[in-house]
Amino acid sequence: MDVLCVDGDPDSLERTAASVGRELSEATPHSARTAEEALDRLSTAPIDCVVSVLELPDGTGIDLLDAVRSEHGALPFVLAPKSGAGGEAVAAEAVAAGVSAYVPSRIEGEDRAARVAASVRGAVEESGETVAAEHARQLEALHEASVGLIAATTRERVAEVAVAAASDIHGLEASTVYLHDPDANVVEPVASTPAAVNLAGGPPTYGPGESIVWRVFEQGEAEAVEDVPSDPDAYNPETPIRSQLTLPLDEYGVLVSGSHDPGTFHERDVTLGRILAGNVVAAIEQVDRGRALEERNERLDEFVGVVSHDLRNPLAVATGRLDLARVDLADAGIESEHLASVDYALDRIEALIDDLLRLAREDDADVDLEPLRLSGLVEHCRGAVETGGATLRTATDGTFRGDRGRVRQCFENLVRNAIDHGGERVTVVAGVLEDGTGIYLEDDGPGIPPERRDRVFDAGYSTRRDGTGFGLRIVERIAASHGWEIAATESETGGARFEITGVEFVDDGA
Repeated sequence: MDVLCVDGDPDSLERTAASVGRELSEATPHSARTAEEALDRLSTAPIDCVVSVLELPDGTGIDLLDAVRSEHGALPFVLAPKSGAGGEAVAAEAVAAGVSAYVPSRIEGEDRAARVAASVRGAVEESGETVAAEHARQLEALHEASVGLIAATTRERVAEVAVAAASDIHGLEASTVYLHDPDANVVEPVASTPAAVNLAGGPPTYGPGESIVWRVFEQGEAEAVEDVPSDPDAYNPETPIRSQLTLPLDEYGVLVSGSHDPGTFHERDVTLGRILAGNVVAAIEQVDRGRALEERNERLDEFVGVVSHDLRNPLAVATGRLDLARVDLADAGIESEHLASVDYALDRIEALIDDLLRLAREDDADVDLEPLRLSGLVEHCRGAVETGGATLRTATDGTFRGDRGRVRQCFENLVRNAIDHGGERVTVVAGVLEDGTGIYLEDDGPGIPPERRDRVFDAGYSTRRDGTGFGLRIVERIAASHGWEIAATESETGGARFEITGVEFVDDGA
């Protein structure tokens, strides 16, 4: 415990320091003969308590107390006037100024030394408990703010949570969030506490170079201004706000808290403010991402609608007209090689539409998990895919959790891919990975060259003339929707092998 003793009388100062060291074994006494010297010491060394007499060469102990409260907050301060210098009026003035303990001047000698020591110990202990309680309250307020910010769905709501949190954390009533309007190049208030709204008509909008708020926004550094009216960038020198904490919100704006007292904000306030500001920025970014996602989904819905109706309808007309053309030409005894090309092109358009719709809907579908038997999925593919002379079998069986419809689609695409590339005599084998982390499906076809394995899941990538390039992309999306990972590699026979990991297996009886 470091105790600063302040007394203009060298002998008295020495006695006080000695008695503090004697009575408080855990204390290290320090000395200052003037208020100015005491304040210098406080600004350069960690001090836990100040003990001062009333009369000092450059003022009074109460003047020093006022300065300590202004610059160092609730630092424990014991006022101990010398004999004949105190009184009820002095004691009342000291209490009003926020003294931690007062030692009456009538107490002298050993009793005075013991009383000073007891006052120091009590003030420090009480201060520690008070500070700890206040710190806990601030952290709880910061936590509650984080929860509220996460739940916010608009920028306006983020700002409302932020101003309430700023006032709660700092114990003040006046707070405002300003957001930048890039078109007008101004920062304008979007949320304020009632106290801030009632200040001189409410928070104004600031342009470049007009205020402390703009300065912080432009420079991107938090500022705790001790005396706002004297700041060269003060927007209104007549403002009743004396001190102000201004926190940048990256390119989005600033968060401001104000106090009617000078020097209110200390380093801890700035640190807590920076944490809050960081959370506010993260919340704004989350809101913006959510809004962008909503817009993207709206465009996707429009796309699905166009593909489902506006493209399918003319495709159906074209297919019908093609059939009529075949009949007319056959009746006329005319054969045309062009009809087959048109038929192929129309089939390919229909296949592309089907795959595009599956891919688009894959993002929106919910995953409904249930136990799935690997051999059952393989058996399903026998009826769902034109396998021709291909062989489908299960090497090692197992049951895992997945969405039945989506996983069936995944297996259909993988089997169809194997047959498309390996031919109708290909053998397709499914099984459980040896380490039990997932499943695999492999074939004995030509395989995938190593340099192309990372590209096979890209949308539109295909090595076949009639391939849509979306089959394996859909497989990858289905795997991702389950939290699985899929990788293309090589089977023991040199064919293609797809390994899906992250699968949750269950007992066969589940």
